[in-house]
Amino acid sequence: MTNFKKITAAAVSAALAASMAGCTPSIGSGSTVAMTVSGYDVPAGLFIYYTIQSFDEASNILKEKNGEAPEIKDVKNAKIDSMDATDWIQDKALEYCVQYISVLKEFDDINAAGGNLTISDEDLENAASMASYYYNQDARLKENGVSLESMEKMAENSYREQEIFNYYYGFEGSDGCSEEELKDYFDENFARVKYFSISLTDSEGNKVGADEERKRRKLAEEYAEQINKKSSEMDKMFELDEVSNDYNEYIAAQTTTAEGETTTTTTTTSTDAEETTTTTDPYANERLIQKSTTTAAEEKDDSENSETETAEETDSDKNNRLFNEFLFNDITKGKAEVYDYSEDIIYVVIRGDLRERMTEDDYWSEEYISQIQSVRYYDTFVDMLENKADQMNYDKNKSAFRRYAPFKLELETEE
Repeated sequence: MTNFKKITAAAVSAALAASMAGCTPSIGSGSTVAMTVSGYDVPAGLFIYYTIQSFDEASNILKEKNGEAPEIKDVKNAKIDSMDATDWIQDKALEYCVQYISVLKEFDDINAAGGNLTISDEDLENAASMASYYYNQDARLKENGVSLESMEKMAENSYREQEIFNYYYGFEGSDGCSEEELKDYFDENFARVKYFSISLTDSEGNKVGADEERKRRKLAEEYAEQINKKSSEMDKMFELDEVSNDYNEYIAAQTTTAEGETTTTTTTTSTDAEETTTTTDPYANERLIQKSTTTAAEEKDDSENSETETAEETDSDKNNRLFNEFLFNDITKGKAEVYDYSEDIIYVVIRGDLRERMTEDDYWSEEYISQIQSVRYYDTFVDMLENKADQMNYDKNKSAFRRYAPFKLELETEE
């Protein structure tokens, strides 16, 4: 199973049951339940929603393959993974239904074994709000009989997932870690970084002359030296803003036109272009960068048996990867250094002490702790839920599967 992450990542992802309306046939007594999964009934609305979602996925697959959005008839006549589209879409919808029910069952099983998992009133209110938002984004839901109340019930499942996650991977969880161990993980896998760009091109994107390049490289080295003269890390962070402003002023005062008129030259940088100003904010312009653990070569090896080939690493991807490796393997913490990001851009960069910002009103708030736990254990959590879903048995209601076959539903979307 490879689609569980789409469920765990979504705040609202399905609908449960609803009366049918408009031109869609009403749900009969023999099709109100689409399937039964390990003793849990799957209402038709849930299956209908996942059928619509799976149709959209099929459409996106064909769009990526052919370069243009397909019409409904094109999807209907297509084959996906060597399967007729109808079968592929219904199999995918079935898979999502099993995964959804597996969350319900795990929640109930934990409580039956003595756990105390609950959904708070606040979370229920949030679920209702999210359900309303997503419900109004897709007119097909109402047209195919999916109710807002059903969306609210489905939204609650995301909070069940969070409760299950905390049960296993929170500080008190059986498979989690201590607070200090999580801090170690955070420090090892994230970098608190501050830097600015020095361009080696002019305002038109042309490479500057050799003399000007040498001058700008010398400026970068002087800026790093100026920063490192400061005694404390905080002062160094402030000083980096100062030299960044100095560099911007240098660029603004650059060359004149052929007529001798002064012009303002804008640097050509990466998407991380800086516009720093003097500030009293001790953390202004800082970035939190996550360690990259997968190289382009590893991604290619992992995809050798896949039908989809991994795209070649672009120059931009390579530059970002090498910069990431520099930050986590080579730079000296607390010391400003000059780094050649590309042929056209160099950075003056400093990596600070992340632990200094691990306070309850900064990077160690409850929200941050929850996010870091998710980063560390999310894949393990998904694998665990997938394994549980794989072990569940189900019985399909053939009548419901025929009645709510994908191309019997209203699938047109508003432009």
